[in-house]
Amino acid sequence: MSYTALLQPQIQRLPIYQPGRPIELVAQEFGLQPEAVIKLASNENPLGASPRALDAARNSLKEAWLYPENSAHFLCGDLSERLGLPEECFTIGAGSNEIFYLLASLFMGPETEAVMGEQAFVSYLISTIRAGGTPVRVPMPDYKHDLDAMRAAVTERTRLVYLPNPNNPTGTILPEAEVLAFARSLPDHVIFVYDEAYAEYQDPAPDLRPLIHEGRKVICTRTFSKIYGLAGLRIGYGYSDPELAAQLNSVRPPFNTSTLAQQAARAALADTEWVAKSRATNAAGLQQLGAGFAKLGLEAVPSAANFILVQVPQAEEAYDALQRQGVIVRPVAGYGLPQHLRVSVGTEPQNARLLQSLDAFLNR
Repeated sequence: MSYTALLQPQIQRLPIYQPGRPIELVAQEFGLQPEAVIKLASNENPLGASPRALDAARNSLKEAWLYPENSAHFLCGDLSERLGLPEECFTIGAGSNEIFYLLASLFMGPETEAVMGEQAFVSYLISTIRAGGTPVRVPMPDYKHDLDAMRAAVTERTRLVYLPNPNNPTGTILPEAEVLAFARSLPDHVIFVYDEAYAEYQDPAPDLRPLIHEGRKVICTRTFSKIYGLAGLRIGYGYSDPELAAQLNSVRPPFNTSTLAQQAARAALADTEWVAKSRATNAAGLQQLGAGFAKLGLEAVPSAANFILVQVPQAEEAYDALQRQGVIVRPVAGYGLPQHLRVSVGTEPQNARLLQSLDAFLNR
């Protein structure tokens, strides 16, 4: 009997997450030098991590022989001070992605549903199916979440409703007032999961903390992988009312985040100058790419994040051609967007190289 035959039924229909390809593999495949390859595929900070965060990570190696602090007490304290919520409101995960899996393990199962946008982050879909629940995917006209349609999709079986804002991979954002009104319209048996992975690129970002103060069933998730540049360390967090946080922490794997990740996250959180510099670099890059795509005659979706979704003729061929020139971007056919590429914002020279390579493809 094969392993496949022994799997839980829902696992057999589980989609596989497709990450952006690593620089080293692309260089090896196409005979390129790794230093000649740029990666604009995974929405990483092109400036890297804060020097203060890197120093904190290095210093933490002195304690590598000790287990990490299981509850990330000091990081939760920093987050409490930053967001004005009690420490008991926080759950620390190996990236915010782990929080979605913890939520699914608590609330998803047979006869339950999770509502999400059709072109929303694929981890919502994967975590729901993995836990035995049923995903309800709502169409997204104009690449935006349709809150009225999402509300209409909620039934007595719904347990989770996911809303990333801005959305990945489309980059679109909804106004705070619309999001708050939507959350307040949800019935009491539904938990609203608000994904803020790209919130730091807005100043100010929509603020859903009033919902927590009102006692609503809501959890907001954030990550240190994007503007903070710590994607390789895998650390993020959720904040909610203390009861939900306690439930999440009860199923969180012991020592799920390392000492190195916790210390780097604390230093990154404190380095507000690096965040401001990263935000400014991103804003300039969005303008550069938007203008460049328009000059090439390509239609791009206006983005509030650190990437742009752009429609490209023969997108799969373009993806391959760009790799051969040492430029890695992200195809998004798996999101139902086979004629688009998602391009992460890079530095000014990286953006210019991407546009030059894309121009060469279009005029081949």
